[in-house]
Amino acid sequence: MASTETEKPTCPVCHQSDMVMTMQEAYDSGVARCAPPDMPTRNVSMMPYIIACGVLVGIFIFLIIVLIGGLEANFNSTWMIVLVGLTLISIVSALVMSYMAFQRVVKGDAEATERFPAWDRATAAWNKLRYCKRDDVVFDPEVSKVISNEAVAALRSMEEESAENVANTLVKK
Repeated sequence: MASTETEKPTCPVCHQSDMVMTMQEAYDSGVARCAPPDMPTRNVSMMPYIIACGVLVGIFIFLIIVLIGGLEANFNSTWMIVLVGLTLISIVSALVMSYMAFQRVVKGDAEATERFPAWDRATAAWNKLRYCKRDDVVFDPEVSKVISNEAVAALRSMEEESAENVANTLVKK
């Protein structure tokens, strides 16, 4: 005799349980709308700044090697000092830009970390839902209620406030 905890819930549309599966099983079988909520991430582009500074430093170092380090360098000493100064300024600016880019990455990680509790609630709500392959519906087995496609999409999206509202509604039940 099976306990009620291990029995599959019945679909609220067809009232059968043979085609009911978890959201993970449905997603693994190819139902894209049953995908788990997206983990919060923040993409911060820092490479253009670092590449630009690296190229600038490379150009100045090349000019120093060619214009000052040549065998018969007849380069004016005033221009040598200016070139070395510009090279040092470009190196310092590259270091400053790298530091600023790193700070932007840290800030982006902090913003993503702030959204982890909402993601946890959305994942908990998603784990409670079931999918009926026969009727192509997602439902909450605790209340035997069909969940709309918009609500499932809102649960997956981590950019909108509606995801947290849907998650809170499903978790509280």
